[in-house]
Amino acid sequence: MSVLHPRQLWEAALGDLQVQVARPSYDTFLQNTIGVALEDDCLIIDANSSFAAEYLEKRLRSVVQTAVERVAHSRLEVRFQVAQGSKVATAPEVIEDQPQTIISDPPVRHRVAGDTPTLPLDPRYVFSKFTVGRSNELAVAAATAAAERPGEKYNPVFLYSPSGLGKTHLLHAIGHRIRERGLTALYVSSDQFITEFVRSIREGRASEFREKYRSPDVLLMDDIQFLSGKEQTQEGLFHIFNELHHSGRQVVIASDRSPSALNPLDDRLRSRFEWGLIADIQPPDLETRLAILRAKASTLDTSVPQDVLEFLGQRKCRSIRELEGHLNRVAAYADLTGKPVTMELGEQALGGLQGAPEAAPRTPESVLETVATYYRTTPAAVKGPKRERPIARARHTAMYLMREDMGLSLVEIGRAFGDRDHSTVFQACSKVATQVESDTTLQRDIEALREKIDRG
Repeated sequence: MSVLHPRQLWEAALGDLQVQVARPSYDTFLQNTIGVALEDDCLIIDANSSFAAEYLEKRLRSVVQTAVERVAHSRLEVRFQVAQGSKVATAPEVIEDQPQTIISDPPVRHRVAGDTPTLPLDPRYVFSKFTVGRSNELAVAAATAAAERPGEKYNPVFLYSPSGLGKTHLLHAIGHRIRERGLTALYVSSDQFITEFVRSIREGRASEFREKYRSPDVLLMDDIQFLSGKEQTQEGLFHIFNELHHSGRQVVIASDRSPSALNPLDDRLRSRFEWGLIADIQPPDLETRLAILRAKASTLDTSVPQDVLEFLGQRKCRSIRELEGHLNRVAAYADLTGKPVTMELGEQALGGLQGAPEAAPRTPESVLETVATYYRTTPAAVKGPKRERPIARARHTAMYLMREDMGLSLVEIGRAFGDRDHSTVFQACSKVATQVESDTTLQRDIEALREKIDRG
């Protein structure tokens, strides 16, 4: 154990975790952590807040410990602590979307007190560092047009793709270019928008909320799919969108699915999303994967030969994040062992990891069968009328996965469950969406089910 340096060990583990952990969780809780000490077979990791340390301990401890042991080749415990000098932060308030009415008040020139601060733009995410290929060239062209001629050519711009293919990078790149020109850009996640909207209503500051969001030259909204089912928040966004569009201000939206697949979504809002240019991003082809790897390798301290880059590029990956995670893992392993990067070292570093298999086509039947097996029941029971708790949970979870991951309409999901009414489906999906925010068991169930469904 004495030959291992805690910082290098943790950086190697992060290369592994970057592939395994969902991007929002990785960026929020893992990205800025540091391995600071090895004491009594325990790796101590500094987090930047007490909330982050607590989240890592409660939610990600198991996957983190597995990654650490994999790169260390020995049994190690992990412990999370707050870095010295970091701010003590508590968990953010979970606020549900509730029926309210937006009152058209006169604008007030200050932002809502107590709001979550505007999300900063990541300095790494600029146009010059975005690799363009056939899979994303339309999206890049649309993003560039929005940055160079905001509100003039394509408005709104709607970018969609599975996670990890560059949507957020493009949103940040637009924001950077806009600010370089002396204009204002507001980047916001849909979660932040929902939280601020509900809080503004509860605290009687609806006019201040509207003023904040209708004032920037460019509004950049990420992960819009999480507004599905939140009717009052959609109503708020509808009015803000209209004001921005009518005043010639640019709106750019990112989602994991197209507007037509966002269910349930207010038809008026969906039609607004379809006014401008809709551009999807596909997984990169081999040529683009190699270009991404070469660009990433040029930023590393470790030299990576061309044959190793080709070896990495030929592995099937579902996302750019996964692709870069493999490269980071190899580079960190070389640094950890003090060896140069070779094909042999690359194979050792990736160990038993296999290239991500092509996702099996998802159908209502495959989801239903996988969920039923997971909860130790049968598809017939899940589709049937029984309301016992295990069967009801399986039924609601299957409905939720069909809506969230397949983009099926409420009517289509109801049909898959014996022609159930769409309102029943909506209630089930909404219940799971609410529970998953705080129920760690349900979170693990859904993650496990998604992995099983992908494997077919």
